[in-house]
Amino acid sequence: MFYEAIFQPSDKMNYNADAKKLAGKKIAVQDGWLIEDGPFKGQNCFYIPNSTLGWIPQCDLIGLKSTSFVQSQEIGKSLGFIN
Repeated sequence: MFYEAIFQPSDKMNYNADAKKLAGKKIAVQDGWLIEDGPFKGQNCFYIPNSTLGWIPQCDLIGLKSTSFVQSQEIGKSLGFIN
């Protein structure tokens, strides 16, 4: 499934500099897995396709809603993840 949301990074997650540049922006993510340990245990996580940003816990995504593949591609292009 594809989703879109505003990325609001928390202080609990150690994001890289590229991820921090996306703070407050709408991003397109794909459904990941259930987090099994750590401060986000029990939450779903998501990831941005074609990026090196790693996984994102659901609590760092505001207004998460499903979107189409085409719309997710457009968001990815606007952020430079897709050519």
